Amino acid sequence: MKKNSVLIVEDDMRIANIISKTINNEEGFEVIGIAQNTTEAKDLLDSFKPELIFLDVSLVDSNGLDVLKYVRQDLSAADISIVMLTAAKDSEVIQEAMSYGAFDYILKPLAFSRLKLTLKRYLQYRERLSADQPFEQDDLDELFHNKGKLISQSNPAIIINEQASLPKGIDSLTLDKIRTVLSDNAGTAYTAESMSECIGTSRTTARRYLEYLLSCNDIIADIEYGTVGRPERHYLLK
Repeated sequence: MKKNSVLIVEDDMRIANIISKTINNEEGFEVIGIAQNTTEAKDLLDSFKPELIFLDVSLVDSNGLDVLKYVRQDLSAADISIVMLTAAKDSEVIQEAMSYGAFDYILKPLAFSRLKLTLKRYLQYRERLSADQPFEQDDLDELFHNKGKLISQSNPAIIINEQASLPKGIDSLTLDKIRTVLSDNAGTAYTAESMSECIGTSRTTARRYLEYLLSCNDIIADIEYGTVGRPERHYLLK
């Protein structure tokens, strides 16, 4: 399989090395460099042309969005896919990233099951673009809006439904994160708190999604009592 070249722009080398190891362990990808600041990122971009960039928004010397703008404006590289890595949840940052064509937006603390899901989506995206066949409207909707069905690699039976079919308060992206964590760690039970740490949400949010999956009969739950006798649900993939 052809390896897709990846550039990581992250000023925390501990996180960058973990991301790099995760990516290199996935079939079809190869990290060609790690940049800790905007200057290093631009130098690597001038020397190489990676197909995929994982870009931290909050860099020491500048805003990571400057790198995104450099790719789109100075390099005029519309074919480089960029995944934003950030703790920023404000709409201004998100809208700016979207306006410059970010492929994905992953919140920190980073759930590595979510990172793997992005890599899988990228392979599907590239495969769809390289297919020698005409596009239908559904194909274009999936490419431009990330809609359609996305099958979990570890469990093909798990299919992410479109947002329209989900109840209020449940979005497909967060639901996808939780399903991926459960699928990648089959046999492991999660509490609402431990799941919240994996996907980067509050415990209340994680519990709401876990209870939704329980109501859909996708997972099971056991009640265990802690040292002080407080009952707590432990959720497990069926």
